[in-house]
Amino acid sequence: MRDNPVKFLMILNELAWFWSHRLPLAQAIQKQGWRLSVAAHDADQEEFFERANVTGYDLPRFGHSLNIISQLKFMFGVYKTIKKEQPDIIHVITIRYAFFVGLVTRLIRYKPVTFTVAGLGSLYTAPGFKMKILRLIVLPLLRFAFGGQGKTIIFQNPDDQKKMVDTRIVKKENTALIRGSGVDLDDFPFMPYEEVEGAPIILFTSRLLLEKGITDFIEAARLLKKQGIKARFVVAGNIYPDNARSLTKAQIMKPHDEGVIEWMGQVDDMPAMLKSAMMVVLPSYYGEGVPKALLEAAAIGRPIITCDAPGCREAVEHEVNGLLVAPQSPTDLARAIEKLIEDPQKRYVYGAAGRQRVEEDFNTDHVVAQTMAVYDGLLKE
Repeated sequence: MRDNPVKFLMILNELAWFWSHRLPLAQAIQKQGWRLSVAAHDADQEEFFERANVTGYDLPRFGHSLNIISQLKFMFGVYKTIKKEQPDIIHVITIRYAFFVGLVTRLIRYKPVTFTVAGLGSLYTAPGFKMKILRLIVLPLLRFAFGGQGKTIIFQNPDDQKKMVDTRIVKKENTALIRGSGVDLDDFPFMPYEEVEGAPIILFTSRLLLEKGITDFIEAARLLKKQGIKARFVVAGNIYPDNARSLTKAQIMKPHDEGVIEWMGQVDDMPAMLKSAMMVVLPSYYGEGVPKALLEAAAIGRPIITCDAPGCREAVEHEVNGLLVAPQSPTDLARAIEKLIEDPQKRYVYGAAGRQRVEEDFNTDHVVAQTMAVYDGLLKE
């Protein structure tokens, strides 16, 4: 028996992701009687943490920069946080942060550590000679970062797990498969679509990155409008000026001003937004884990159209709760959207099946229980 409570440190790339994706897990950690700390940029300024008995640690921000100085500053910030907190277990979210924190913990021989690879991002998908060179450098270092004893790497889909095992980045016995971060079924209740007299909403909800398929969605909308299909193509998501793969404001405003799409920017009330939509479309070929936006749409009871790509096909079973289309094919995407617009019975069947899928496999309680089991296993070792 331990005399003192377990000290748990969660490290995230953005504090916003703590509230949107990891709050139920944090609550379960505290319910266990463990002492929770959170490290992220400006986490030491979060007023709610003090009231919730959570210790916040600030980490330097380095975003998507390849600047070695900013990366070293971040790693030193991680080292100082670990040295001060002396946690019994560390959990790091996203592959980018897992890479740098993994290097630090391997160099100082700190364990146990859990890494969540919430999709491989642009590591394997981004084009260009510079990215090819970067992969040659990063992948061996990633193998080092994930190596050693007391490490568990959580993957959110089997494609990513297999790819990293096959390339010997990780050992199969050091991995776990936990699909997504979960959906709160109370926050996203089943709400069958109510037919409207006007044009229905076809919703794209995601960050406006090229690999998320935003330009394919815009082109599909343009094709359908030329065919006389009456629909509102709504885009809910922000631009990211610091990310070279993000659309600029001018680029998203052009089709908005032309009437091809309606750009809403960041939408805070997603249940209401999803309720108003006839269907949700995410033609992503990004290195997804399991897109939470798709799981939330399925929970509400909306049919989904997405790409036949890792992560996305975890959320959608073709012709069961939605449709899978070829990546980077606006024509296929437009054809799938038109097909669902014209078939209300199929939309309802897909929506009901999506809700059942989330209840069985992706509800928050299920995901949290699996994650806590990983922690328990590491602590016992």
